[in-house]
Amino acid sequence: MSVTMKDIARRCGISVATVSKVLNDKDADVSEVTRELVKRTSKEMGYVVNTLARSMKTKNTKTLGIMMPDIKNAFYTDICRGAEDMAMKNGYSLFLCNTDDKIEKEIHYLEKLMEKQVDGIIIIASMERNTKMEEIQKVSVPFAVLNNNTHYPGCSVRVVVDNENGMREAVNHLASLGHRRIFYLTGRTVLPFHKDRVNGYKEGLADWSIPYDEHLLGSTEFSMEAAKCFFKLHGLPQGVTAICTGNDLMAQGVLQWAHEEGLKVPEDLSVVGYDDSIFSRISAPKLTTVHQQSYRSGELLVEELLKQIEGENRPKTVYLTSSLMARGSTGPAPR
Repeated sequence: MSVTMKDIARRCGISVATVSKVLNDKDADVSEVTRELVKRTSKEMGYVVNTLARSMKTKNTKTLGIMMPDIKNAFYTDICRGAEDMAMKNGYSLFLCNTDDKIEKEIHYLEKLMEKQVDGIIIIASMERNTKMEEIQKVSVPFAVLNNNTHYPGCSVRVVVDNENGMREAVNHLASLGHRRIFYLTGRTVLPFHKDRVNGYKEGLADWSIPYDEHLLGSTEFSMEAAKCFFKLHGLPQGVTAICTGNDLMAQGVLQWAHEEGLKVPEDLSVVGYDDSIFSRISAPKLTTVHQQSYRSGELLVEELLKQIEGENRPKTVYLTSSLMARGSTGPAPR
């Protein structure tokens, strides 16, 4: 049989009420000696808190859900780590769901998390969207979204990263090194950050009076293999000396392709990634990339979501800046 508060009280020789105060962290009027006795005894007896019973009383399960496309992608790993650390700091546990970039799976997990009675949900949107499906989906708990990427009604918190200026900085960096034919390989998605980055790419070109050429804008999946295959299939347009990519995984694919083609990076070709994931710091050469505060994004999503759970009823949007991290994969344009 499971150990109860009555069992602990009997062994300690104190009241059940006092044991309850200590085990529920409401023990301001309990002496330090008694607190230590109750905690030590409960541990020795193998007492486990009945979270279901507690949640029925408090209407709070101290759990959050987080949905993301793929935890294997280091960008999402960093977000999840930031979210988990902030949740743990505030006494919450986190349920992780991988959506594999499928909207049906995202909605399935959304409903399952609500069935589990989580107190709030964080949504890192799948690349695949369906506005009609989202607009009729009811979300019964506060939820937070990264980058304005969903159409679920009633969003409580949005954390928005400046994707437009991030890509603009990347192009400005390359142009300052003398590059004038800059290819941008983006990922295929309808999410708003895609448009923001394309706008940033065009603005960066305009800053240096470089005409926009639609033939220097390509798209494929957000993966290493897809980026590598893209250039194997299409080659490099005439005169291109630099490539910007949709994320660091794609940049790794470009580096692999360049190596197989006998191109030296950065002597023959400069490459810029996006995200500043762990991959950017362990590649050879180290990858120039755009840092978009992924860990801090995770922290803020939880931090602001908890404020909503605790009664702050006004929807809130928090903005984060992006910044260029110049490393070894970019250099002066070849003469």
